[in-house]
Amino acid sequence: MSAPMQGHEFRHDAPENEPKKQASIVVVDPSPLSLIATAGVMHSRGYGCVCARTADSAIEALKMGNQDLVLWDVADDAAAVLESIESMRKIPGYETLSVVMIAESRWAGLEKKAEAMKVPTRCLFKPIDPNALLAVVDHLLWMPSLISAHRKRGTKPSQLGWITL
Repeated sequence: MSAPMQGHEFRHDAPENEPKKQASIVVVDPSPLSLIATAGVMHSRGYGCVCARTADSAIEALKMGNQDLVLWDVADDAAAVLESIESMRKIPGYETLSVVMIAESRWAGLEKKAEAMKVPTRCLFKPIDPNALLAVVDHLLWMPSLISAHRKRGTKPSQLGWITL
């Protein structure tokens, strides 16, 4: 158990009977109940979680050690969350930090901003199916390195419709 951040940090690791994943997720949500529920879903899959209720706490969580993904409920201020994500990605070592944002339907269009980012960023809208959330998290955690490796090795097509990886 690590020292509390802003009095609201909560960390838990994988259950003994479940294999621990090699990833740690920062879960950010201003609502304590929603925060614990979301972290519980990640924990049930075996991910380590660091919970934060504010942007400042989320940034402090990155300094606690290697964090692999941020799962952020945008709540009432999507613009501030986007700003915070950009700030996080300016921290050395976190330039390619993947993020999943969870938003209310009133933030329609946020998914377009997320998809336009250079670093893998996704936006899901409430209500969230836990299995769908886990599928997106699993994909972002394990696929980006593969995708970026293929991009580096890829060549221009020598024949119409073909590329070499």
